[in-house]
Amino acid sequence: MDRITIATPARLHFGLIDMNGELGRIDGGVGLALEAPNTVITAAKAEEVRVECADDPGILPRLSEAMGAVCKAYGIPGAHVNVKQRPLPHVGLGSATQTIVGAAHAVCRLHGVERHIRELAQVVGRGGTSGIGVEAIRSGGFIVDGGHAFRRGVNCKHGFMPSAASAGIEPPPVLARHDFPDWDVLVAVPLGEGASGLREVTLFKVICPLPIEEVQKMSHIVLMQMLPAVLEKDLEHFGMAMEAYQRCGFKVFELRAQTQLLWDCLQFLKDNGGIGVGMSSWGPAVYAFGEDLSVLQAKTREWLSAHGGGETLLTKANNQGMRVSNGV
Repeated sequence: MDRITIATPARLHFGLIDMNGELGRIDGGVGLALEAPNTVITAAKAEEVRVECADDPGILPRLSEAMGAVCKAYGIPGAHVNVKQRPLPHVGLGSATQTIVGAAHAVCRLHGVERHIRELAQVVGRGGTSGIGVEAIRSGGFIVDGGHAFRRGVNCKHGFMPSAASAGIEPPPVLARHDFPDWDVLVAVPLGEGASGLREVTLFKVICPLPIEEVQKMSHIVLMQMLPAVLEKDLEHFGMAMEAYQRCGFKVFELRAQTQLLWDCLQFLKDNGGIGVGMSSWGPAVYAFGEDLSVLQAKTREWLSAHGGGETLLTKANNQGMRVSNGV
């Protein structure tokens, strides 16, 4: 095999669970893999590392560094990696992890190197805060991860920081992974600003640690309301859990970092029948669930057009994870 193509799913990140650390762990998260949008990557054998991404040249330095690390770690001579398509960066859909970890998997598989996706994520410096994106690539579905050991010796975190500033930390263990019901998922991206780079690092340092009571409340919602609702395919109670979760802990500060336009978009989705409305990661991507959201998508598209523009996408959960094929 001289060439391979891989498609990795975007993900929604509903929020981090424990940004307190009193029990000796931090982070932890809840999220969902999406059927669309995908990151599509081709990898071909080569004697050196070459990377391309016509849609987003800004990813190239990070991608080149990551592929160099993979080749060095596993004795691979090189690869030509071409990112054919990817979601918008820095909007809350996990495009960096999908691109970098997906490319690492493609290069290794191309050369017959079998490694767990968690190991590859550590090699390329992803998954240092959330494990949702990494597990979304591997298996898709609804995912809960258990965060990282905190200030307890080697291979643990010693401060509150995002994945981009947590290079070398092993991705967190997956506590639960389940197929998600066949509900519509509407994703809307109003004009807004996500948080990344130095701004994101600063926000982590200023905000944390959060009160332990907030962590306890979020854990209760996830364990006794959100997870059972997924397993019982109970859309009403899943929506109640999701909206309650968005009003707690670290998510409150992620929302405060956003614009009034995003807040107005969230309210519009709620007022027009969206269930479990929330913001993914630092945004500005927002989402809603429902049995049939085609009408809501049309209304949302009109609303965004009247408020400066934006994008909408109607999709489902991805319960499979990445898709791999030979050739282009």
